[in-house]
Amino acid sequence: MGKGLLRSIVGYGRKVYDLGRRLAGARDKREEPATSSEEVAAAIFFGGLLRIRSFNALEPKLREKTFLRLVGAPESRKKLCSADTLSRALRKMVIDSVRSITVGMLQQAERNKVFREGWVGAMRYVAIDGWEPICSYNRHCENCLIRMVDARRRDGTVEKVPQYYHRYVVAMLIDERLDLAVDIEPLLPSDLRPDGGTKDDEDEGELTAAKRLLRRVKKTYPWVDVVVADGLYPNGPFLTLVTELRMGAVIIIRKEGNEPLREALAIWGDAPAEQTFVDDKARERIELWDCPGIETLTSYNGPIRVVRGRVSDLRKPEEPPHTWCMVVIGKAMKLSATQVVRVGRGRWHIENTGFNQWTQYWKFCHVFVHDGNGILALYWLFFAAYNLLTLFLYMQLRSYGRDRGKDVTRTISRLVDEMCDDLVRLTRSPWDTS
Repeated sequence: MGKGLLRSIVGYGRKVYDLGRRLAGARDKREEPATSSEEVAAAIFFGGLLRIRSFNALEPKLREKTFLRLVGAPESRKKLCSADTLSRALRKMVIDSVRSITVGMLQQAERNKVFREGWVGAMRYVAIDGWEPICSYNRHCENCLIRMVDARRRDGTVEKVPQYYHRYVVAMLIDERLDLAVDIEPLLPSDLRPDGGTKDDEDEGELTAAKRLLRRVKKTYPWVDVVVADGLYPNGPFLTLVTELRMGAVIIIRKEGNEPLREALAIWGDAPAEQTFVDDKARERIELWDCPGIETLTSYNGPIRVVRGRVSDLRKPEEPPHTWCMVVIGKAMKLSATQVVRVGRGRWHIENTGFNQWTQYWKFCHVFVHDGNGILALYWLFFAAYNLLTLFLYMQLRSYGRDRGKDVTRTISRLVDEMCDDLVRLTRSPWDTS
């Protein structure tokens, strides 16, 4: 019998990313806990790695010898803790201590030249987008955002009721193979806003949190070159921040009446495409228009380039083409029009590889704990597990996906299934190197 995929991924994390030391750095503010912060972090990390759907489903494993070996507990230990203990520890967790697990792994990956070749134009790209994983009509905490929504009563009338939800801005490193979770920033309720808002003010908006996030991303990962974002972001303040951080940006723009797209459309008029080519691999025909040097956006001091791409699916000639318009600034200016369209369309990595996969397979939308600090700590541990799984698959098991077809999601799901099978056969700790 081989050593198994589960033991292999733990060994990979230990040797390449110093996973044991990073998990040992987790800290919480409980007083004299029976279960250490390191053990709690390891239990949640491996619960995420094995895609265990809830703490109730995880609780029986906290008594199993194989899972205790997996988290590195002594052989004499009979039980790790209860699900309630995991929840309490998350509420008290020091966010920077669990955030450093993910940050340290990504920084080590960069030192190991994992991202050396970059993606399009040999640059590194981070996609950012808003994400709302949790909402409730009943359960809430002090970090919840609140909105009034229509609810239908039994007698058929409609009334406004409060809905409580948590919303975040997420940053994901994207390229052709590796899509890795980089950072996450919560939108804050009015009374917790750092700009001094009061309860009478509005809750924080996505752009405010996104600017806070982007500053931290660039400070933490100075090797990131370009930010990719959707139609909320092509505005002066955000573009100004990108320039101040000496980054580039490729941002989708949709509203034809807004600058600088309005100016570009006026310049192009009804002129035919400046460039047309056929992508035989994707079976697409792409028409391109390029308009550099627009300066009509008064809230931004600098030239803006606008690129339009019209994409026709040659496999479905009866369907109308899709049109993409993108604002380009900074380092991204050196990209060709073809590359700009490729990067702009690549923003969907954060939707498909990130949010959709996390919701369907990682159960990020399940309420493991309803507390602002606890949810954020949980996501940081799950991000670390997701990143390790992704790096292991693409850097170590390079033939694994080819053996199991082209569907990336099904390939990863099969990998997780095999690791779950390996768990019951774990006769000694994977941390034991003797």
